[in-house]
Amino acid sequence: MNLKIQADHGQRTVASQEGHAGAALGKEHRRVILVLIVGVFLPLLDATAVNIALGQISIELAASLASLQWVATAYTLAAAGVVPLSAWAANRLGAKRMWIAGLGIFLAGSISSALAWSASSLVAFRILQGIGAGLLMPIMQTVLVRSVGQQNAKIALATMAIPSVIAPILGPLLGGLALHFGGWRYIFLLNIPLCLVGICLALRNLRADEDYTESPFDGIGFLLLCPGIALTVYGFSALGEASGGALAAAWMLGVPGIALIAGFVLYVKKFATHPLIDLSLFSMPSFRSSAWLLFLSSMVFYGGLLILPLYFLQRCGFGTIETSVLLAFQGIGAMASRRYLAALPQRFGTGGLAVASAAVAIVGTIPFLWPSGAAHIVLLAASVVMRGAGLGLLTILALSTAYRDVDRSRIADASAATRILTNLGASVGTAGVLAVLQYGKQTSTVNSEQAGFILAFVFLLAISLVCALPAAKLR
Repeated sequence: MNLKIQADHGQRTVASQEGHAGAALGKEHRRVILVLIVGVFLPLLDATAVNIALGQISIELAASLASLQWVATAYTLAAAGVVPLSAWAANRLGAKRMWIAGLGIFLAGSISSALAWSASSLVAFRILQGIGAGLLMPIMQTVLVRSVGQQNAKIALATMAIPSVIAPILGPLLGGLALHFGGWRYIFLLNIPLCLVGICLALRNLRADEDYTESPFDGIGFLLLCPGIALTVYGFSALGEASGGALAAAWMLGVPGIALIAGFVLYVKKFATHPLIDLSLFSMPSFRSSAWLLFLSSMVFYGGLLILPLYFLQRCGFGTIETSVLLAFQGIGAMASRRYLAALPQRFGTGGLAVASAAVAIVGTIPFLWPSGAAHIVLLAASVVMRGAGLGLLTILALSTAYRDVDRSRIADASAATRILTNLGASVGTAGVLAVLQYGKQTSTVNSEQAGFILAFVFLLAISLVCALPAAKLR
C-alpha cells in the first residue's frame, strides 16, 4: 500500500513538473515569439485591410468589382497552394532562412502591388504576396515549436494567436485611414517598414538552423498536392455562391482538386520514398485525433467568422460599429480563455478540457437559433464571448497536441499538414455555411431570411457536436 501511495505521489509530481515546464517561457522564448508575431501579423493585417479598398481600386484601375475579387481570391489560393512546400524547404534550407525568405517575398509583393498599373498586374503581384504569406504561417509553427520545445508549445501557440484576434479589428481601421489620407496604394506601402523590422528582428534573434536534411525534392508530389489544394480551396469557396456559373466552376475545379489530393495520398503510400509531406504522421493516434479536431474546429471558427457579421447586419439590423464591437467580443473571449491553458489541462486533462471547450462553443451558439434572439444584444454579446472562449481553447489544444509525439525531424511536416487542414477546414466551413444559408432562404415560404440564418447556425452547432469525438481522444 505504501509503495502504491509513493508511486501515485511520484506520478503527480512528474505531472506537476511537466505542467510547470509548459507554463514557463524563458526570456529567449518570449523574444522568439515577439519576432514571429511581427511576421505573422503582416499577412493577417493585409488580408483584412485590402478588402475594404476594392471599391477605390476599381475606380482608379478602371476595372469591375467582379474582376477585382481575384485580388483577394488569388492571394488566398497562392497562400494555400504553397503550404506543402514549406516542410521540404524548412528541412532542406532551414526554418530561419525560409522565415526570412517568406518575409522578403511578402515585401516584394507589397512593393509591386503598390506600383500596380492595372487590375491584372495587381492580381499577379497579390499572388506573389500570397506565396510569402503561405510560407510564413507553417514556418512560424516550425520555428516556434523547435525553439520553445514541444512541452511549451501550448502556451507559446496561445500567445501567437493574439495577432489573429487583433488583425481583423485593426485591419479595416488602418485600411480606412490609408484610403482617407493617401489612397489604396498606401495599404501596401505600410507593409514595407513592418517587413523590414521583421527581417531585422529575425536576423538578430532567431537561432541559426540546426535541422537540415538532404531529402531530394518531390516533384511528383508537388505537381499533385500544391495545385490540388489550391483547386480544392477555390472549389469550396465557390460552392456557396448562388449563381450557376460559380457553381459550375466549383464542380469543374473542386472535383479535380480533390482527385489530385487523393492521387498524392495514393502516390505517397505506393511509390514515394521522400514525399513532400510525411503522411505517416497520421498513423500516430495523437496526431490523427488532433488533425480531425483541427479540421472540424476550423470549419466552425471560420464559418462563424462569415455568418456572424451577416447575422448582425442583416438579421439584427445593427450598424457597422455595433457589429464590430460584437465581433471584438469573440476575440476577447478567446484571449481570456487562453490565459488558463497552463492550469486547466492539469485539472481536467487535455481531452476533458477539449470536450468542455466544445460544449462552451455549443452553448454560445444556441441563442442564435431563437427567432427572438436578435432582440437581445446583451445575450448576443455573451454568446459571442462564449463561442470565442470555447473555440479559442479548442483550436490551440488541437494544434499543440498534434506535436506531442512527433519527432523533432518531422516538426516541419506536422506544421505543413496542420496548416493544410486549417485551410481546408476554413474553406469547407465557409462554403457549408453559405450553402445552407442560401438553401434556407430559397426553400422557406415564411420569413426566409430568418430560416436561412437558423439553418446556418444549426450547421455550425452540428459540427461543434462532432468536434467532441476527436476532442475526447486528446491526451
